Amino acid sequence: MPIFIGILIGAAMGLLAGLIGVGGGIIAIPAMMHFLGMDVKTAMATSLAVIIPVSISGTVKHALAGQIDYKTGVCIALGGVACAYLGVWLHQKLEPNTLKKIFAIFIICVGLKMLLEKPRQPEEHPTPQATTEQPSNHT
Repeated sequence: MPIFIGILIGAAMGLLAGLIGVGGGIIAIPAMMHFLGMDVKTAMATSLAVIIPVSISGTVKHALAGQIDYKTGVCIALGGVACAYLGVWLHQKLEPNTLKKIFAIFIICVGLKMLLEKPRQPEEHPTPQATTEQPSNHT
């Protein structure tokens, strides 16, 4: 593997993981297949292993900025950890071309949803109750 290309792929993963929160696979899998000639199964497995240190780095920076919802994060992690083994089992059963198609369809669907959905209104934070007392006119 050309080391420089691997470093560039990692740099793109890290930048986009920190910037927009992608797990890195969206960048790493196609890049490893195209630039490094990896087969889809190896690229997917390698991406999963590589994301651990990339995620830790980004998570630390977001944690220091107070931007993590830990309760939600733990719930999602529990579901993810519980089902990751099943995902790998399915990955090993499917043909490489089927995996590529599933990956591509997933990226297209997520991208279309993000492009077409209406922006959410920011949540309003409660404001202190205004007092109903009238100012006194003592002179």
